[in-house]
Amino acid sequence: MKGQAPWEKWLTPRVLVRAILVVGILLILVGGAFAGYYYWDRYRPRGQPSPLQKAIEQAEQQVRENPADPDLRLQLAALYFEAGLYDRAAEQADQVAKAYPDKDLAWYLAGLSYVRMERKDKALPRLEKFIALREDHPLAGIDTQLQTAYYYVGETYVQRAEYEKAVEPLQGALRITPTDADARYQLAVALQHLNRCEEALEHYHWAVRLVPYFTEAYQGMAECYENLQKPAHMLYARGMVAFTQEDYETALARLQEAAEQLPDFAPVWLGLGMTYEAMGDLDAALQALEKAYALNPDDFTIQHVYGRVQAKLEALQTQQKEGTP
Repeated sequence: MKGQAPWEKWLTPRVLVRAILVVGILLILVGGAFAGYYYWDRYRPRGQPSPLQKAIEQAEQQVRENPADPDLRLQLAALYFEAGLYDRAAEQADQVAKAYPDKDLAWYLAGLSYVRMERKDKALPRLEKFIALREDHPLAGIDTQLQTAYYYVGETYVQRAEYEKAVEPLQGALRITPTDADARYQLAVALQHLNRCEEALEHYHWAVRLVPYFTEAYQGMAECYENLQKPAHMLYARGMVAFTQEDYETALARLQEAAEQLPDFAPVWLGLGMTYEAMGDLDAALQALEKAYALNPDDFTIQHVYGRVQAKLEALQTQQKEGTP
């Protein structure tokens, strides 16, 4: 895409937030076990085991010496998880959960391990048990582990088409992290299937504000607008689907038509601005974004894209001046 580095489409808040939330447990359980990892990865002697491998060996030895210590088993489970040995991580965590059912982190780590193994049937009851143990904690409102558990429980119910059950955990996830685009999307899907399209649209729009290249959210949005018999808005959403698929000519035609019918709808002007930017027409992009900004100056996505296009134009003008004899 013109004007966009290749990594920008996948290295988004959507991806980063999910990764950060999932690995948070490892930092708590393992502590400094990985402090030298990056140094080792760059300068390690060939044939030498990594710090992670050494940490696993040491933790295994400690568990053999103290098999009844639940914290040592959880540390080992966390190390297995970090190494991608999810079956072993689940086994260790399940043993702790069985012996010490009030150890909430055991349920959490077992649940995440089964998520990684795509065993949602196993993950769901473990994460629900973790939620039951943790949700009344005084710090539940800022608990990223709880947020992760809520998200995966909600996502699982959406995948099972049990949409009514999905709503509450996904709302819980968003109470903790309102900027989780994936949770916004999953909640919108659940609400849409419950014939609550107006509510679903609110979350679809939030999701694309956070991740402007979220194809599935625009597709869901288009379906909701069709169900609500709003053809101009549906045209906008379909234009944005084309934009995310890099079919800029189709996107431009649909968005221009939508803008004629919805001149006071800021998202359509934002979409036009991003489409013109991708096509290399920065002047047209700026004009569209100026309209979007005038309609909704507090929208952070509009602010970001508007500022980005202005910076590109200024840089281009500077280059042209410097290149003038």
